[in-house]
Amino acid sequence: MIYTDAIDNSAGVDCSDHEVNIKILLDRVVESGDLTLKQRNDLLASMTDEVGHLVLADNYYQTQALDVACHRPLYVLSGQQRLIQWLEGAGRLNRAIEFLPSDEEFVRRRSIKQGLTAPEGAVVLAYAKMSVFDDLLASNLPDDPYFNRVLKAYFPKALNEKFSAAIDQHPLKREIIATYVANTVVNRSGATFVNFLAAEAAASTADVVRAYTLAREIFDLEPLWDQIDALDGVVSSSLQLDLLSKLIAITQRASRWMLRARSKAADLPTLIARYQPGARELRANLENWLPASAMNGWQDATQKLVQAGVASELARQLSALEFIFPALDLVDLTEQANTTLAQAAQTYFGVDGVLALSAWRVQINRLPTDSLWQTQARGSAREDVYAITNQICLNVMLRFDGVQAWSKHHAAGIERLCKLLQTISTQAPDLAPVSVALRELRHLT
Repeated sequence: MIYTDAIDNSAGVDCSDHEVNIKILLDRVVESGDLTLKQRNDLLASMTDEVGHLVLADNYYQTQALDVACHRPLYVLSGQQRLIQWLEGAGRLNRAIEFLPSDEEFVRRRSIKQGLTAPEGAVVLAYAKMSVFDDLLASNLPDDPYFNRVLKAYFPKALNEKFSAAIDQHPLKREIIATYVANTVVNRSGATFVNFLAAEAAASTADVVRAYTLAREIFDLEPLWDQIDALDGVVSSSLQLDLLSKLIAITQRASRWMLRARSKAADLPTLIARYQPGARELRANLENWLPASAMNGWQDATQKLVQAGVASELARQLSALEFIFPALDLVDLTEQANTTLAQAAQTYFGVDGVLALSAWRVQINRLPTDSLWQTQARGSAREDVYAITNQICLNVMLRFDGVQAWSKHHAAGIERLCKLLQTISTQAPDLAPVSVALRELRHLT
């Protein structure tokens, strides 16, 4: 039931970390003559409460991440095993020294439906953070101007107001940014998040962190997290952890979508400015643009959350995210077809419904991910579905008078695809029939 002493004592370490970095900053200001020693000491004392709040927030989210993992131990078990194997292969972990389970023990626990214990999960979380930190520090992410805002979040407000220039010149600036970002991403998304997406998309840690950041900003995920955090003591902890788990799953899907666009040679502010308005417009008009079947699905998902005790508006916002993911592709489609977001969205949802693409994505998600090859094959299949859907939508908007005319033209191919879906859904997960289905999909472009 416990975690580890490193987790339980981390607030003290975190406080010391802030103290050292603040003193390094202020001592340089004193040396430059812009602050006397007495002013420095008075300023340090005045920031005590704010530093305390910053430290408590860090540790709130760290233990929250551990609570989420313990809440669904079997769901994260395979990801934890893969992360341990990867850390070992990279020479970053000796699981025997850390008393982590062997692969044989993982098999045994899976057979008896038992996940990692809380202390084991805490050790995995720690190594995940250290790994992400090392990778970020070795990348150019800490030098990205977008992440300079991290420094403002790390230091107390008084320092940001009076010594902003000095903060930008902090000798440990890169380390502070890498530490803060690693903590934020792992605390919010879990220990296995970065490793899983990096392996699936053959991406770097910095790629995944940028994709996560884009997903968080474009789809306005942080306010939803804050609303779930605000349910402390209002709803049962079990429901709250369920909601956090749901949002992590949504974040993973959104980040995966962002990784598909990472080849675009643009900085984060440019990408956010390009896609965030489209995502917000799509959310605001879902009631008008979704077909009836999708509307029913959205309402059903919302009602289930409401019945579980979630406020109706938060339930609607969480359930709506599933239909907002296409925003990136829709923004691109509006430019390619020289049309409105409304027409692009209605075409996209119409094609999705005719081809039952949501059901196909479910079948792809059933594919095994026991090895890196299988993980990457599943990711490629999923990306193919999205890419083919975009080609079909562009074709519909440029060459046909709506989805109905297009589907009539391709009636035979659509029927073959639907029959194939019925067959696959009754069989064990297998990449071969999915590959056949992707070929059929390509014919429809």
